[in-house]
Amino acid sequence: MRTTEPDLSKKIIIIAPVSALSRRLRLLKLAKFLNHHYGSRLRHVGWERNPSERVEHYLDFEIDKEIIMRGGGYGKVKYLYFFWMIRTLLYGFKLKKGDFVWALGFETAFPLIVASKLKGFRVVYDDADRFSLIYRFPKPIKRIVEQLEKFTSQNCHKHVIPGPERYDFKSDNFYIIKNTPSNYELEKARRIFNNREWPKANLIININGWLGKDRGIDIMLEVSKRVVRYNIHFLLAGRLASKEAEELSRQPNVTYLGNVSNALALASYYASDFVLTYFEPSLRINRVAESNKWGDAIKIGIGIIVNSEVETARYLREGNATISFGYHDIEALTARLIELESRKATVSAFKCNAEALASKFGFFEEQLKEFFNIVFSNTDHNCPK
Repeated sequence: MRTTEPDLSKKIIIIAPVSALSRRLRLLKLAKFLNHHYGSRLRHVGWERNPSERVEHYLDFEIDKEIIMRGGGYGKVKYLYFFWMIRTLLYGFKLKKGDFVWALGFETAFPLIVASKLKGFRVVYDDADRFSLIYRFPKPIKRIVEQLEKFTSQNCHKHVIPGPERYDFKSDNFYIIKNTPSNYELEKARRIFNNREWPKANLIININGWLGKDRGIDIMLEVSKRVVRYNIHFLLAGRLASKEAEELSRQPNVTYLGNVSNALALASYYASDFVLTYFEPSLRINRVAESNKWGDAIKIGIGIIVNSEVETARYLREGNATISFGYHDIEALTARLIELESRKATVSAFKCNAEALASKFGFFEEQLKEFFNIVFSNTDHNCPK
């Protein structure tokens, strides 16, 4: 393998159906990595869901921004992805041979692959969530989408995935980049943690990210009410995306930090004993989730709470780094938290076990550096499976 630094002097084009790279953690870390390590100029071609959302609040450097679709918000927008695919296909015909495109999701990568057959540019297919598992399609349409996903994987330059569990096919282009934090973001988080006052309690549970009902917020609202007499506290961070989240933020044993930066969210881990990662199990995509919070937790060294239906969390359970019950088993989760409130040594064991898993996974920028060394080397390499 070639070990010299890749030439990233040309613009890298990130095409993603988001208003700003800052709004998708994986893209935020990618952008910061490219700017920090290579000083490369980035272009984001995107979909501005709501007015004024294109502003990159969490990037301290300039990128070129081109919005090719506007409107739709974040409600029931499934049909709008068809229009996004058409816009992306047309944009792809403007690209040139030698261009390098990072495409987020099947809905972006597939039309670009079609255009690349004529134009000759390279497409990296970043597939953090598998499209056919996110939405419920009629069976005939679902089968067509699945075949197109397979075509996209086998015809892109590389297919970047957080893990293989959600795929029922093999591809020589698979390249695994686990959802771990960036080391320089952790260093920033440590500084933030050291310069703030944090709640004190025998047991602190961290709840952050998408605070929607299908992420266990309704469960934790009930748990918070049941443990209010105990020395248990909850740190809450993220956008209040449900009425349950709003009510949870007002509980007396909850501190709501707001909709915060990635660095501040990570800082809150240092003040916590466990982080919640609950996924409503009726959807297949939730049962094969690959949470960014798992990588954050094991790199910082805190325990994880994950519902037992999540198949991809098996390594966390085997490593004794997690509390795991059925999604709707409020009684069992509440009883376990009450038990741990007075067992500091047991809590410390969970945290040590989580930290022990960290050596198995590199920081996000380490994984990206290896990836770009492969992609920009003169000789192509098959990706690790």
